[in-house]
Amino acid sequence: MTIDPANNGVVAEEEETVAAIYERLSSDRQNFLDRARENAKLTIPSLMPPDGYTSGQRLSTPFQSIGSHGVNTLTSKLLMTILPANSPMFRLSVTDQVVEELSASTAMRSGVEKKLNEIERSVMDEIEGLAIRAALVEALKQLIVSGNVLLYLPAKGNLKVFRLDRYVVQRDFEGNLLRVIIKETIAREALPASVQALLAPKGDLPSDTDKVDEKEVDLYTVFYRDGDRIHTYQSIRGLKLPKSNGSWKHDRSPVMPLRWSYLHDEDYGRAYVDEYIGDLSGVESLSKSIREGTAAAAKINPMVNPTGLTRAIDIARAENLEVISGRADDVTMLQFDKQADFATANTTLQDLIGRLTHAFMMNKSVQRQAERVTAEEIRAMVSDIDDVLGGVYSLLAQELQLPLVSRIMDRMVREKKIPNIESIKGADGKPVTKPKIVTGIEALGRGHDFNKYMTAINSIILPFKEELKGKLNIEDFVMRGLVSLSIDTDGLFLTEEQQAAEQAKVQQAQTGQATQQMMMDAVKGGVPAFAKAASERMLPSEPQGTPQ
Repeated sequence: MTIDPANNGVVAEEEETVAAIYERLSSDRQNFLDRARENAKLTIPSLMPPDGYTSGQRLSTPFQSIGSHGVNTLTSKLLMTILPANSPMFRLSVTDQVVEELSASTAMRSGVEKKLNEIERSVMDEIEGLAIRAALVEALKQLIVSGNVLLYLPAKGNLKVFRLDRYVVQRDFEGNLLRVIIKETIAREALPASVQALLAPKGDLPSDTDKVDEKEVDLYTVFYRDGDRIHTYQSIRGLKLPKSNGSWKHDRSPVMPLRWSYLHDEDYGRAYVDEYIGDLSGVESLSKSIREGTAAAAKINPMVNPTGLTRAIDIARAENLEVISGRADDVTMLQFDKQADFATANTTLQDLIGRLTHAFMMNKSVQRQAERVTAEEIRAMVSDIDDVLGGVYSLLAQELQLPLVSRIMDRMVREKKIPNIESIKGADGKPVTKPKIVTGIEALGRGHDFNKYMTAINSIILPFKEELKGKLNIEDFVMRGLVSLSIDTDGLFLTEEQQAAEQAKVQQAQTGQATQQMMMDAVKGGVPAFAKAASERMLPSEPQGTPQ
């Protein structure tokens, strides 16, 4: 329930009730909702139950599990890519102008990077503390099956997930959010007392309609865009609740309607399962036919010749090893001669499963069936699969990762858990630092470049290191490898002055060690040997002899 307990006061009647707007927008959503329910029947039915479903009702059971297995596998792979377990999914980067200003002072740059790194760790700890990872698992499953899901992160509390049948959305031609309406059916007793008083019927006795609607009410939470801000309010029974208003910058909005893929003129997205619904339907029908046929084939029915000497009742009542009278030719078994048909159906079924296994990136999809498979083949296949989902990573970074990080940072700033770094403006009036997503498509690009450098080292440089000696610029090669990993190289390599200073220190240390060794050798050889060694190393300009 997303209602403020402090709601009270005078309510205002709206010109067009939110319920009427919701019903009008539901007609545009219906086709996507029907397709989502069809996809859920073939994968995980509980993700999008049929219309009119109530908690506790029995859902349909698919005849195959390849759909649910594929959804779970793809969800886990996407989650580990979008929200890695041991590394941040974003980093705070400063503008090029600030980089130039900090490059003059290595100590100042290191201090700034250390402070930004502390903020990054604080934000990631907040993400783990809010159990966002568990909510994203459900959200990614909804995206794969239905193509749409809504995330809502209120001012306090954990991340909430709303499936497609709980909200409607409006977008412009470019896909920018215009309006979102969330519908929640809640018990009237769960409402704050002040809200229940506002909804009380006028007059001494409640009408029959009020008695019927007394148990549950529909709460609508509206988000709409006005310029560069997102506004919100709540409504029950056409009454706008006071003190439910809110406003945020559009890049810090608490509501995030996500899509798997989209077209520019559609308000809702398309699901990944939509692209493979034909194969899933084929697997479902063939699995059902093979299962029913196998059950029929497994049925054992002895047949007795009605004109023979053997009685059917003796066959039916006979125990194991019991001796009965009769003739073996009178008894036969009912045959189910469908082996060839089963083989054809099973071959087709395995072909469909193979395509779905590859599409949902299950284990066998990244490895060819052979006795010896090289690691390079596996890396190449995984790279190809990641390239296919590159567009998905890009969309999720735009609509999920970056808005989620911005919203969490805004909450933490309001709670004074982190400083408001976006308030620091540069000469151009823009913030000097901002979050940048470093997982998903960014990680894929860096990983591909790094794999190329590693391949060059193992396949070219190491086998021909003697021939390339003195011809290969090692420093430039290392620099390019670090750039492929998006590692800032400023301050990592010593300048010419710093190299000269380091060499001077090394030479000074070597000279000191040589002098110390000389003195130790002279002491071991006695005082005359020490005097001789000292005289041999004495400068000509120095006075010789003992001063009087």
